[in-house]
Amino acid sequence: MATICSSMKNDTKHSFDFENDDSEREIDGIVFSNYDDESQLEIVMSLVGRDLSEPYSIFTYRYFLHRFPQLCILALDEFTKEPIGCVVGKVDVENDSRTGYIGMLAVDKTRRRKGIGRALVRRVLDRMYYMKCTSATLETEVSNKAAQRLYQEAFGFVREELLVRYYLNWGDAYRLRLWFDRPSRGENLIATK
Repeated sequence: MATICSSMKNDTKHSFDFENDDSEREIDGIVFSNYDDESQLEIVMSLVGRDLSEPYSIFTYRYFLHRFPQLCILALDEFTKEPIGCVVGKVDVENDSRTGYIGMLAVDKTRRRKGIGRALVRRVLDRMYYMKCTSATLETEVSNKAAQRLYQEAFGFVREELLVRYYLNWGDAYRLRLWFDRPSRGENLIATK
């Protein structure tokens, strides 16, 4: 399996071990589904709108979902098909370099601490990696310690920048980045032990 790594200014490397990661395991009672079309727009807006401090316009959702539908993944209750979580991302291209961006991650409060958020992030990072991104970025509120633990401890994202008064509520944010460990020319994409 490929690894994802992030490097800090002191050249210390942090890598996420895909081979020993359990986020790809089945989560009892949960199925993952790709965003299909506009009929699911309200579902995504409802999930994200409950938790994020920043209200997004319908145009923001449409920008992400119409341009990058493959980077929107839903978590559904296996039996009721009720949506309980989603992740929404995009890819920016600049100077022949691709950077993934996680714009939204939401899991219903009653379903948290079961690995659903981690599984959603893992799936979107996998897709960004295979879309040839060199890194992935996101912003999270300084006060959101659970999100920081998820991204930094579980995946190895590093703090890149403090964004003062970034949100409409005047809350500060951290910009986090995860560098994908790309093989050198001639190396296999799949790491072997």
